[in-house]
Amino acid sequence: MKVVRLAMYTALVFVATIVLQVYTPATRGYFNLGEVAIYIIASLSSPLTAGFAGGVGSAIADLATGYGIFAPGTLAIKFLEGFTVSTLIGLMSKRATFKFARVLSIVLALVIGLILAYVGVNTLSGEVIVTSVPISLGGLQLTLLEWSLTLPEVLWIVLSVAIVLVMIYFILTRNSENVSFVPAILTGGLIMVLGYFLYEFFISNPLQGIPPEQAILEVPVNLGQALVGLALASPAITFTRKAVGRE
Repeated sequence: MKVVRLAMYTALVFVATIVLQVYTPATRGYFNLGEVAIYIIASLSSPLTAGFAGGVGSAIADLATGYGIFAPGTLAIKFLEGFTVSTLIGLMSKRATFKFARVLSIVLALVIGLILAYVGVNTLSGEVIVTSVPISLGGLQLTLLEWSLTLPEVLWIVLSVAIVLVMIYFILTRNSENVSFVPAILTGGLIMVLGYFLYEFFISNPLQGIPPEQAILEVPVNLGQALVGLALASPAITFTRKAVGRE
């Protein structure tokens, strides 16, 4: 039964990762919904199960969809993410830690806001060129969409403040059952963001002939991926944990 459950969890991560992929030209990586599955699985299973399903399911998705260069990093990063989130959820689920969980969640929300503001202001402000995925057609490389736009620094500051305020509102309006997993997920998300930054900076970008420093351009994308994962996984975690008597 445990093997069957592990296989199902791994398949769930795989499907969630490939169902929606948004290409990131700066690093040739992609935005996906894999975090949603990893966070839900982490709330229901042991750290090793969540780590295995997250790492293996995500790595197979990389290999199956043409992003094989990221597979080794994904295997390690997503394993650590799933393992950490599951471990912390177990610790934070104790009602005695409710106040600590709430305070820690707010601190992590502020950290995420500061990171987004810093990266946005320093690397994504000014004129930005946005392109679609290049397509090979008859030996020719075609780019269907390519346009430039100007992003003011204040945009990233406003966006960061808005995200932090929304997260703090969510944290303050949740009860103990619904906030216990938030700091765990935010911590796992930050591990994922840092892990991919380091992997892209030192390994995948150099191997692809991309300047290593462009790894920072995917930080906002991965932060968004973690926050979307939190937003979509939260109601599912609350429902499933109550359904199986975890709350």
